[in-house]
Formats: sequence, C-alpha cells, structure tokens
Amino acid sequence: MFVILVLSRWLHLVLCRSVCSDSQVIQELKLIGTQKLFIKILTVIIVVETMIMVGLYALPTELSPWQYALVDAAFLALLSMPVIYFLVIQPYEKSLLKMRADEKRILCQLKQVNNDLALQKRTLDEHAIVSTAGKSGEIIYVNDKFCQISGFTREELLGQNHRIVNSGYHSKGFFKALWSTISSGNVWHGDIKNRAKDGTFYWVNATIVPVLDEHDKPYQYIAIRTDITAQKRTEETLNQAQRVGHIGSWDWNQTTEKLVWSEEIYNICGFPQSVRSTSKELFITVIHPDDREYVLQRFDLSKTTNTPFDVEHRITRQDNGEVRWVHEKCVHDRDVMGNVVQSHGIVQDITERKLAQQKIKQLAMTDQLTGLANRNQFYATFDKFISMAERDSALLGVMILDLDRFKSVNDNYGHQTGDKLLHIIAQEFRENCRQIDLIARLGGDEFAIVLYKPLDKGAIREVANRIIRAFEAPMHVNGHRLQVGVSIGISIFPNHGTEQHALIENADAALYEVKRQGKNNFRFYDPNDYTLS
Repeated sequence: MFVILVLSRWLHLVLCRSVCSDSQVIQELKLIGTQKLFIKILTVIIVVETMIMVGLYALPTELSPWQYALVDAAFLALLSMPVIYFLVIQPYEKSLLKMRADEKRILCQLKQVNNDLALQKRTLDEHAIVSTAGKSGEIIYVNDKFCQISGFTREELLGQNHRIVNSGYHSKGFFKALWSTISSGNVWHGDIKNRAKDGTFYWVNATIVPVLDEHDKPYQYIAIRTDITAQKRTEETLNQAQRVGHIGSWDWNQTTEKLVWSEEIYNICGFPQSVRSTSKELFITVIHPDDREYVLQRFDLSKTTNTPFDVEHRITRQDNGEVRWVHEKCVHDRDVMGNVVQSHGIVQDITERKLAQQKIKQLAMTDQLTGLANRNQFYATFDKFISMAERDSALLGVMILDLDRFKSVNDNYGHQTGDKLLHIIAQEFRENCRQIDLIARLGGDEFAIVLYKPLDKGAIREVANRIIRAFEAPMHVNGHRLQVGVSIGISIFPNHGTEQHALIENADAALYEVKRQGKNNFRFYDPNDYTLS
C-alpha cells in the first residue's frame, strides 16, 4: 500500500505540473480532465496491486516483509506502467493534442473576429457620428466625429445627457415619441436638428439601436448618425425657391405606393399644418369637380402611352374654398416591360398668370371707356350666337344704334364730358337688356346689341322702346344738362339673314332710314319698303 501511495502522489504532481504549463485559456478544462485521469490511473494501480498481492500470497516461498515490498514494487512498476500508458496516458495525450489544436484554431478565429471588429469600428468612426448612452440616457461613449461636429470635448460629453446638443427645434412630443420607441426595445430612425457648442446648428440622420439584456430590456443605446446639414440646406433652398415660384414637387413609387409631397404642395392646396399625410385620393379631392375626370384621364393616358402629362386645371383650396389654377407636369420611370414603376411631377400655382391672361384678353376684347364688348369681342360672340340660334331654331335680334346730337356735346363741352356721357349711356343699355344679351361699342358713338333668343318680334320691339324712352329725359354730366337721342336699326335672324355680315348690313340699312326720317326712333329691316313696322 505504501507503494501505491507513493505512485499516486507522484502522478498527481506530474499531472498538475502539466496543467500549469498549458495556456490559461483551457487550463480549467484540463484541470477537470486531470482529476479524471488521476482517478483512472489510481484505479489501474489498485487493480494491478491487488492481483500482485494475491499472486505473492499464493507462492509457497517464505519471504521477509522487505522482500515482499521489493517484489511488489517491481511487479507493480513492471505491470502497471504499460497498462497505464496504453489504457490511460495515451488516450489522454491524444485528447490533449486535439484540445490544443482546437484552442489554437479558436484563438485564430478570435483574432480574426477582433481584427474585423476593429476594422468595422474604424470604418464606422470614419463615416458616422457614434455615441453610446446608458440606461438613463447618460453618454458613456462618443467617437471623434461626435466631438468634431458638436464642438464639445470628450470629457465635456461623457456623463452628460444628449440634451447638451438640443437645438430647441423639435417639440417635447418628438423626443417623447423617440424615447418611447427605444425604451420599448425598438429601433428609431429619423432626422434631428442639433446645436453645436458655438451655437451653430447642424442636422443628422440618426439610427438609435437599443442593446437588450437577457430579459429583453434595454440597458444601453447605440446611436449612429450621419451629417446631413448640407442636404438640409439644399432642401431649404429648394423649398424657398418653390415658395417663391409657387411650385410643389412630388414623387410616387407605384410599386410600394409611397407618395411624397414637398411642403409647397400643402401650401398650394391650402391644407392646414395638422394635415401632412399624402395620398393620391387626397389630391384628387382638391381637383375642381369639373376638371377631375379630364385630369385623371390625361394621367392614365400618360401611363399607358408616351403622351406627356402636361395639364392646366383648377383646384379648390381646402382652407377657404378659393378656386385657383395649377399647371401639372410629370414624367414616368418604366421597367424593362414598359410598366410605370415611379412617377415624378410638379404642381405650379398659375392663378396670377391666368388672371393676367384673362385681364389681357379682357383688355383686348373690351371697350376701355364704357366696359362694353369692343368690335373684336362683338364679332366673335355674334358668330357663336348665330351657331347656337341655328342649332336651337331660335331668333336673334340685331340692333345697330347711333347716338343723335352727340357730336355737339363733344364740340360744346369737350371730350371729357363726352366720355362720361358715353359711360352713362352704356349703363342705360345694360339696364334695358338682359345679362345674356351682347352689348358692344363699335366705335365713336356707334353701338350694337344682339338680343339672344328673344321670344318673338314683339319682345325685340319692347327692348327698343325701353331704350328710346331712356333717352327722353336729359342726362346730367359735370354740371351740364345734356339732351341726346338714339336711332336704332334692327334685323332678325334668320328672317333677315343667316350670316353675320348680312344681318349687320340689313340693320344698318334700317338705321339709315331712321336717320333719314327724323332720328330718335327705331325701325325693323324690310326688304320691300322702309315704312315703320
């Protein structure tokens, strides 16, 4: 038994020295293996020793105790060592070699991972503004770019809250929603306007990622930001240009149905600040009901063909109901099959241009002195009246009017008085005709009236009589009491002609007869004789 104790102690020391000589990475694993190995060796020794002792006691020779001990040690060393080596030591050496190879491979992998992480960190630090905050929001790490853009040193930032760069631009609700998102374990994306140490502002596009513990609760927050100050300034410049030019822009991804409007579209359409959602349906509701079908047809046509979408139409502002004019244009991006995948367009408020065009048209078609239609407007509208009367088998009453004694007003009281008198006379014509009738000043003291769809000749006669009676009383202009009259020649469509020039010539012929027979009266055209009708 003494031999067993000596061997076991020696083996324990050898194996422990082997463990201590290996790397600390697997030392703990080897220690556990060594303990098992020691037990196996001890078990082999006990078994061999038992067999030797049984064999020695079975021998008939008498041996002294020291002789027994020496023989026992010799047999134990001779028999147990090979058995221990082949059954215990050799498998252990193989497993130890495998463990060392695995350790080397793991260490190489760890080194590669560490190198990759270091490279990624360096790349991220070169590109982005990075910071890490603790559970309560205190800053525990910032990279150099964070210090550069904020103007604060690392020592000034660490331990502080991100409120140190708060610009005051965003509302409390904005940050409340941000904190609610990340504290719930979700990632937040968005743009933030910050203030640097020197008071200047800068914009960042931020992604804040919560780091979760084993209970899926955030214990750190990693923020990765990109400087977008230049982009925001460009956007603001574009927005200012759009506001000045009253031009809004939009982009529509028809694959994802994502529609983006610029701020000016909301302004053009009169949406309140509370409405900042976008949809095709929302804009359709703004289009004037009378133009809606036309606009949608043109847009669909531009998608199915190469016809450009370039239309002018009316909209109804959502804030005050005002009707305004806009000019819309867009282009389409198509896939290889020719299907539209994305559209880009502009909306420009052209109301002022339309009003200017209408004013120019009005100036071109209106007599500036009286506000009545001028000669150009008269002939253009007269043609339309003839077409509509012909279509509906209706009458038209054509009157050519000439003022009596008007020349003496100009000669005696001057053109300023004469001009004011013409203005008063034009108002008399308006009051004695309907809004649907055409009243024009052809030049000088000559006027023309086309009665649209009168019931009969008697209705035309009644209007002529009202006009004649309106000139019976004197007119007062600039303190002068003026007495003028009016002579009227009348032709009827289609009785006296179906074309413009014939009707005017025949009314002129009737007017000539009125003038010849005493003025201040009216006469219908009669091709046979010129007696009063």
